Formats: sequence, structure tokens, C-alpha cells
Amino acid sequence: MANDYIELFLKWAPGANQADVESWLKQHQLSSAKMIEGLLLSGTKAAIENAFSVSLDNLQPPAELPVPSELKPHVASITLPKPRSYYP
Repeated sequence: MANDYIELFLKWAPGANQADVESWLKQHQLSSAKMIEGLLLSGTKAAIENAFSVSLDNLQPPAELPVPSELKPHVASITLPKPRSYYP
């Protein structure tokens, strides 16, 4: 991945403690914006690779990232979406 700044989609698990998740994200230098069923996450490539213990270099979007054990009770999935195309 050539981009230094990346966006991810986080989908809540039933009964999620959203405050705990948002605190964990901040501790890992990730920002979030609320969506209907989850969060839009953003951060640098390095912060995302560190937080989710993955390498994004050879990952082809759309792709599911592993949910860290601390977040599993609260998070159903974390997805790296396919980049939007602004031109047809």
C-alpha cells in the first residue's frame, strides 16, 4: 500500500462497550468517527500495522483485518475497504 493514511470500517458486536473500544483506538494513535453500525477508523499505515499486528504491504482490499483480543467482545469485524475511484 502506497498511501500513508488509511481508513478502515469497524462493525460493532452486539452489546459492545463503545467507550472501551474508542479508548483502545486512541491508545493506538487511531482516530474514529461514528457510523450507524460502527466506526470509521483512520490512521497512519504504521499505526494500523502496529495496532492490528498486520502488514498492509501485500494486502489487497477489500480485506478483513484480525480483531485484537482486547476488542473481540465488542467488535464483529474490521475491514480495509476497496479505495474509492473518483473517475469512471
